[in-house]
Amino acid sequence: MLEVFNLTCGYNGRKEVIKDVSFHVRRGDFIGIIGPNGSGKTTLFRALTKILPIWQGEILYEGEDIRKISSKELAKKVAVLPQILEITFPFTVSEFVMMGRFPHLERFEKVKEGDLEVVRRAIESTDTLSLRDRKIGELSGGERQRVLLAQALAQQPELLLLDEPTTHLDISHQVDILDMVKRLSLEKDLTIISILHDLNLASEYCKRLILLKEGKIFKEGTPGDVLTCQDIKEVYNTVVVVDKSPISFKPHLFLYSKWDKGEI
Repeated sequence: MLEVFNLTCGYNGRKEVIKDVSFHVRRGDFIGIIGPNGSGKTTLFRALTKILPIWQGEILYEGEDIRKISSKELAKKVAVLPQILEITFPFTVSEFVMMGRFPHLERFEKVKEGDLEVVRRAIESTDTLSLRDRKIGELSGGERQRVLLAQALAQQPELLLLDEPTTHLDISHQVDILDMVKRLSLEKDLTIISILHDLNLASEYCKRLILLKEGKIFKEGTPGDVLTCQDIKEVYNTVVVVDKSPISFKPHLFLYSKWDKGEI
């Protein structure tokens, strides 16, 4: 579905952030992008969605260079759930989710019955039906994330990009959001790429992980391949213990603090 070849990009024509990155995404994948702050995770997403220009290399979506695909056409196939979205206008949830239909409408074209049905299904599938008449500004963090997900689904994408979807959520809402995304990926045959800071959540939900360090791919593979004590120490400069979850048997990380080592 998605192929990235020798991608290099950055900011202001000078600051190189992503450096010669190559990977591919198969249809139906659930891929996690992990790495410390400043490693290039969000910059990579901005390149995938044409927000940042490609300096070198290429990104192919279904074999076509994304630079040749209009932003409107790309938005029919790829949706983004942003990390933070400031919404200053008092939109209702229904109005906000309807904005996900914009890529499918011509200029000045009125919303059709089919668009209303797509929005209804998106709201129902994200368990936001009870919120549909409320203002976006009145919602909690968990409710807002579900509404953002509903808007993304209203685009009817094939590929969904999640930029730290669990940021600022408590553990209950983190699990709710990722359970919902996992379920929707199976029900709607969605391909998912998600930036995640919580490595244990990444291990639980992702089929493959891409570990970035200083704008380059340090390691790629299954959670078992990537989440090792040695690699985490090398990339994050942090000592951890890696063991298997007693429930899923997937790798889980346990922190080893300076208190434990008697250094404080």
